[in-house]
Amino acid sequence: MFGFFDSATQWILGLILLLSSLGVILLRKPVHASLSFLLTLLTLSIYYLQLDAHFISVMQVLVYAGAILVIFMFVIILFQDAYQEIEFTQPKSSKWILAMGFIFLIFGFSMFIYMILDLPSKFSTLSHDYGTVQSLGKALYLDFFIPFEAAILLFLVALIGALYIGKKVKKE
Repeated sequence: MFGFFDSATQWILGLILLLSSLGVILLRKPVHASLSFLLTLLTLSIYYLQLDAHFISVMQVLVYAGAILVIFMFVIILFQDAYQEIEFTQPKSSKWILAMGFIFLIFGFSMFIYMILDLPSKFSTLSHDYGTVQSLGKALYLDFFIPFEAAILLFLVALIGALYIGKKVKKE
């Protein structure tokens, strides 16, 4: 079902993904949390490779681990000491309560998905070209052309609006 990974590798990757995700939430220093986020994104990319979704795996690394994480690092540099003020105002026990609640929520939701939707039987019905660039292109440009173009138009309007607001603020 999962390509070239055996069961032990599945458990190790799952443990790495879980621990790195918790590291994003629980680590106090923003740079350490960002590095944990990078490990989370790279592990998720390995899972996409495992599902034979090569294009999505590469885009995961390029877009999220590359571009988004660089933006996070710029924000961390701009607000270097702001996290200390947040740490003093937030009770220390609330992070653990939030983390445990989040773990129980994710566990309950995954059990719901597994039992109600019967996902293992649906994975076996995927076509051989699932996740390839050709199937993604066919889905975007043939099957979902109008919603895809509507999203592009929405991004264009947002870009023009941001340029207009930026130009207006610069004059003042």
